[in-house]
Amino acid sequence: METIPPFAALAALVSAMAHAGMALFTKQAKDTLTFRAVSMVFSALWLSPVLVFFPIPSWEVWRFLLLGAGLIWAFNMLMIAAFQRGSMNLVYPVMRGAAPAIAGLFAFFILGEPLSPLAILGLSVASAAIIAFAWPEKGGAPKAVALGFALSAAVMTASYTVNDASGVRAAGSALIYAAWFFLLSALSLGLTAWVRRGDQVLGVARAELRRGFFASFFNITTYGLALYAYANAPVAPMAALRETSVVFGAIVAAVILKEPLGRRRIILAGVLALGLAAIQLG
Repeated sequence: METIPPFAALAALVSAMAHAGMALFTKQAKDTLTFRAVSMVFSALWLSPVLVFFPIPSWEVWRFLLLGAGLIWAFNMLMIAAFQRGSMNLVYPVMRGAAPAIAGLFAFFILGEPLSPLAILGLSVASAAIIAFAWPEKGGAPKAVALGFALSAAVMTASYTVNDASGVRAAGSALIYAAWFFLLSALSLGLTAWVRRGDQVLGVARAELRRGFFASFFNITTYGLALYAYANAPVAPMAALRETSVVFGAIVAAVILKEPLGRRRIILAGVLALGLAAIQLG
């Protein structure tokens, strides 16, 4: 049984907290697309010295960066669509919850990382518990379109998780990989916002500057720590630990957005913890 480094596990958990914060900022934004573009531009600016003073990655790394840029662009578009159609407590659990099982399967088939029966059981329990967060309360009606976008975003999450794990291992530096990642993401989302908003993009961007400034630190924290975790531990358990962001997301949605949490979801959080423990033991 492979031992998981404690600092990698801690990095994944802190990454989960930061991701929930990023999601909260995104949900609160008036123009989610422009907000995401602004936050990515700030993130790229903070890491821009790395682009100057560190070596340019080799083509072996660039192929992961370019593919990752496309995957994260698709994830952002799907996340925005899901948030526009459903509450954070509805779509965020599905968006993050389905990803660990998918990432585990991708890591097994693509990276050749073995999964023990106990780890598979843990992944199944954890993913089922997180998805159950989104099950409508008694008398509530499911939102098929919102959930469809959330599930699609989960597929993108699993895809860029495995891709970036491969990329950061090839790069040998989470800092260098993250710096180029944020530059590419800022360019792709900035161009998308400009195409969709046209001449109004600068005015809309000004309105999102303050929120995007603070969100950029959450962007760097969640992504940078995730890269560190993926570079130093197996992808499947790190992805599952990172997706505990759904619990933190439920808490901030209940406290700040005043979205209901309820006893059922509190119990599901305990079931999730058991599933993650099984992944660690497996």
